[in-house]
Amino acid sequence: MPWKEVSPMDQKMQFISMAATGRFTVSQLCEDFDISRKTGHKWLRRYAAEGSAGLGDRSRRPRGCAHQTTTELVELVLQERKAKPSWGPKKLQDLLHCKHGIMQPPARSTIASLLKSHGLIKKRRRKPGLYHPRPSELTDPTHPNHVWTFDYKGWFLTQDRIRCDPLTVCDRFSRYVVCCQARYDQQFRGTHLACRNIMRYHGVPEIIRVDNGSPFASNGWGRLSRLSVWWISQGIQVEFTRPGHPQDNGSHERMHRDLKAETLQPSARNQRAQQRLFDRWRFTYNHERPHEGINMQKPAEIYHSSQRRLNENDNAVRYPADYLRRRVTEAGFINYRKRSYHVGEAFAGVTVGIHRTDAGTSELHFANIHLANLTLNAGDPFRPAAYMVPPHQVPLAKHNP
Repeated sequence: MPWKEVSPMDQKMQFISMAATGRFTVSQLCEDFDISRKTGHKWLRRYAAEGSAGLGDRSRRPRGCAHQTTTELVELVLQERKAKPSWGPKKLQDLLHCKHGIMQPPARSTIASLLKSHGLIKKRRRKPGLYHPRPSELTDPTHPNHVWTFDYKGWFLTQDRIRCDPLTVCDRFSRYVVCCQARYDQQFRGTHLACRNIMRYHGVPEIIRVDNGSPFASNGWGRLSRLSVWWISQGIQVEFTRPGHPQDNGSHERMHRDLKAETLQPSARNQRAQQRLFDRWRFTYNHERPHEGINMQKPAEIYHSSQRRLNENDNAVRYPADYLRRRVTEAGFINYRKRSYHVGEAFAGVTVGIHRTDAGTSELHFANIHLANLTLNAGDPFRPAAYMVPPHQVPLAKHNP
């Protein structure tokens, strides 16, 4: 014969029935059923008030929580997140404190859980791959205007079907966006004019870091373009990132992602309207958005204009007294010892220096950059009478004042 199973509800009803007979005290029944007197009296009270339904299990969840996020605060977090879709829990927490005066805002984990529960956070899977560290040749900035980064955000079309190329300039130390300008192309003339206007207002940095694309770099000697040659003439050191390594300019690329998410979804009706979007975004980025890389400060709290001013006259680069000076023609040639050498149109109109070493080698320099060696033909009929050969190692572009 199988054992008879007794459910907890059956035991409770048996306890109530025996207590109703009056033949047993509550203390005796509690001892027999192996429960406390407090539990026995609780069952009796609930049965008297609700009947058998009152004997069921009830939730032990607290009726209230002293540190629970209020409904008003939840709505405020969701409102700010919708206004700034690219801001995460850290920046929203700082916004609640600085903008709304909440002295003890919710924890970052609480804000993250809140955003996730409302479907405002999407999981992103990092692409697999090996990410090499930044090369030691690139400078770590130590103060504002030490290193500026230049780049063009990928072009797009405004709603009137006109191409727009955003030129962006950022101070790497403070994360301050110096410029975000909508342009019609990426040509040298317009970029050069924009650089002049930027440096007239903000001053001249010590170093400019760019990638290997036009108009910042070229395939010529020293990787210099007309624009980078002009920068060096202004006393600015030029640093080039490694080809195919955007992580060398990672903070600038991260800024581009925010720019795209907040101003190009969708684009404006024309370039003037797009520039107004850029200007509003730039103000928010510099004055309201905290940055984890600078201890959650705003870039405008750190950045200040450079004390170095733009040289409007574009004076020629100076060379040591033992250097021969040659001015590059508009076609990119120089004459040396009755021979013509093609330096490149990027150097058109500037003065280069030729240094004759003790070994008899003629070295071609621009500022303190060793571009190439000038060599005569050694009898090869398929080579010109004079040509240039690269040095053993071309250093990064640096200015020699």
